[in-house]
Amino acid sequence: MKILVIDDEKSIRLSLKISLKKLGAEIFTAETGEEGLELFKRENPDLAIVDIKLPGIDGIEVLKNMKRLRPSCVVIMITYLSEVKLAVKAMKMGAYDYFTKPFSLAEINKSVEKILEYVKAKIELNNIESENETILIGNSKEIEEIRKIVREIGKMDYDTSILLQGESGTGKEVVAKLIHNLKIPDSKPFVAINCAAIPKNLQESELFGYEKGAFSDAKSRKIGLVEKANGGVLFLDEIGDMDLGLQAKLLRVLQENKFRRIGGLEEKEFKATIVAATNKDLTEEIEKGNFREDLYYRLNIIPIHIPPLRKRKEDISVLTKFFIAQYNNKLNKKVVSIDDEALEALKQYDWPGNVRELKNMIERIMIFKKGNEIILEDLPDEIFKKTYFKESLNNYYNLETVEKETIIKSLTKNSWNITRTANELGISRLTLRRKIEKYQIKKDAD
Repeated sequence: MKILVIDDEKSIRLSLKISLKKLGAEIFTAETGEEGLELFKRENPDLAIVDIKLPGIDGIEVLKNMKRLRPSCVVIMITYLSEVKLAVKAMKMGAYDYFTKPFSLAEINKSVEKILEYVKAKIELNNIESENETILIGNSKEIEEIRKIVREIGKMDYDTSILLQGESGTGKEVVAKLIHNLKIPDSKPFVAINCAAIPKNLQESELFGYEKGAFSDAKSRKIGLVEKANGGVLFLDEIGDMDLGLQAKLLRVLQENKFRRIGGLEEKEFKATIVAATNKDLTEEIEKGNFREDLYYRLNIIPIHIPPLRKRKEDISVLTKFFIAQYNNKLNKKVVSIDDEALEALKQYDWPGNVRELKNMIERIMIFKKGNEIILEDLPDEIFKKTYFKESLNNYYNLETVEKETIIKSLTKNSWNITRTANELGISRLTLRRKIEKYQIKKDAD
């Protein structure tokens, strides 16, 4: 990842270069706006840090050119306190943030680190889309263990059966597609059937197909999904909802590697990797008489349990940033980060709908989002109200009044230093500015 620093003060260029290098980025520096724009065109940086007052072309003009040449580049402005109005103008023109001189290197590093996480997620997303790959997003030990199992499956040179178990929305189909990508040649199919979505009286014909004239509505031959999956992966989603009679026929196919179309006489060879998935406890279903025990053991050769999101909350941050990057691409948005306060609220929520619920929520927010950072107020009520604020506070006080008074007190205490106030309140500088604007807080409010 690349960062461009444009500032006419050599000491600032040098200190930023040394400080930002620690984040693992490649740093380029320029003294003038003209020199900076030449570097910008040549190096295509992911982030630019630009001084507003530059010799020749000023920082506002540099920002305008950068946004014209490469709108996806994130730009941070540097200014003196007396030039804050220009910095506000720059943010309206698309700058992500601004810092006033003298600034804290630690504070800039924190902001830049957040941006680089977004850039990393975007690069990862572009790689997936360009290579048509499926990957498991997450850095928890549970997800890493699943990756290890899938990598071992990918090394096998024979077909087997894998049983994926986990709640709805945890990503069972993602794992199934990853197995296909690692194990099966590109030319071989990935065929999925959702056993819960197909009426039980149609499951057999969908799975095995039929010959012309096999029954009254069989006007022509139909190739079933088992036949289509030959040589590839057959993904049996929600296997716990498969009809008991069909379970017996599927067991025979898996044992003998042969099948017949309905109404057909010829037995056909079947060779594929079977990946079955369910959100039910199949051992309980066996006890209830809803699932065949022999089929369970035939499918459960390699068991993989995918834990719910509430059991691996360390994955919420990376998943959120990945989905932000994804919907930036799809919706042509420019959201660069999520505020620490909002991210903490997401981590406190239990996510009954798991990863799917998180993804849908981010999509909903991104559709209507105007700014470049998701903040606490953007979150839906079920998260905003139930997870972040204590019920007692909600019952006895007007939250906005309390929040406004707290901000005024902290600003007064810190002599209206935005950085110190934001740190004291535990929110980002951007969020603090938005709240000051929202509550129309003036410097003489104390």
